[in-house]
Amino acid sequence: MTNKTKILFVNDEMEMGGVARVLNTLMANLDTNKYDISCLILHKTGMLVSEIPSHVHVIEGTPFFNTIDRPLIDILNRMDLKALASKLRLLFYMKTGLIKKRILHERKKLIKERYDVELAAKEGFCTIFTAYGDSKKKMNWVLTDYKQNNYSKNHMKLVVEALQKIDMNIADSEDVLESFKEVFGITRGVTIHNLMDVEKVKNGVESAYSESVVQPGINVIAVARFHPQKSLERLLYAHKAVIDKGIEHNLYLIGGGETEPQLRQIVKENNLNRVFFLGYKQNPYAYIAKCDLFVLSSLYEGFATIINESLIAGTPVLTTRVGGVSDQITDSNQGWIVENTQEALKAGYILALSKPEKLKEMKDSLESYKYPNDKILKQFEEVFK
Repeated sequence: MTNKTKILFVNDEMEMGGVARVLNTLMANLDTNKYDISCLILHKTGMLVSEIPSHVHVIEGTPFFNTIDRPLIDILNRMDLKALASKLRLLFYMKTGLIKKRILHERKKLIKERYDVELAAKEGFCTIFTAYGDSKKKMNWVLTDYKQNNYSKNHMKLVVEALQKIDMNIADSEDVLESFKEVFGITRGVTIHNLMDVEKVKNGVESAYSESVVQPGINVIAVARFHPQKSLERLLYAHKAVIDKGIEHNLYLIGGGETEPQLRQIVKENNLNRVFFLGYKQNPYAYIAKCDLFVLSSLYEGFATIINESLIAGTPVLTTRVGGVSDQITDSNQGWIVENTQEALKAGYILALSKPEKLKEMKDSLESYKYPNDKILKQFEEVFK
């Protein structure tokens, strides 16, 4: 096929977070007979750069964007004067609105052809970058609940103006779409759930099964960045409440990040000797599969892919009510959704662990769980026309 649709995906970085993962999964699943795929990474950094599919043409951003993904406070803490100068220059362009002209200037250096479709893979700056380009169809991917956390609050005028030039917004859940419409006053939007790398999860379960270190008894797991958004301290307090009720179980935490010292202090102060920090795992699926329950304790999410990955791995989920979960847990054998409070999480945790026979029944039921990737891929293809 000669008349392929030329698609450009724009992201700011490729760290281990959800955006880079779902972007790589989407690019890997698009039919190369139909699409000629490029990915512009404004600041080419992150562990998931190496996982970009080999058929994707990767474009690296100019030095102007080298601090696009770095918080100012982080740069100040590190006393990185070169990065500080770059970040302050970028913020000046954003605050004055001159960024619109600067984007045109930088795009001329980076982009040598006109694309049929350009998708801002991360809302915010990538939206602005895409809006002021010349691609035939401009799209924006919305992956977070903006009523809960507005990443664009410091540049609202700029983002609202940019959104007027966007042809379509794709949200990963109904809740996320409604929040985005309300916050930004937009009407052009559709909901398409994230694709899952089903084979990666299943292969991970099988190939690394012997790696897991879970012990006899009830085993609970969480996989997350150790970040305030994930609110893992709430999970630790729920764990303590269940232990205090005499329900013995083990809790495994996979991940790492800025809140780890705080979490370890909670464990120490409360003598929670059945909590195990396992660190980062490139392949957490064997651990998930061996456990009886996965817990998501987040304050906010868009569409937490780890929920569906847990279901694919055969483990039921207890989650707080955050964006997307009502689209993900649709059957009583898949898990529990509780209100987004400490007390509700604690009550749900007690309920789940007080009935180990129910957990076993749910795991057995999940052996037949199937994620609808084919349907989702057709939805993406429809909006890319």
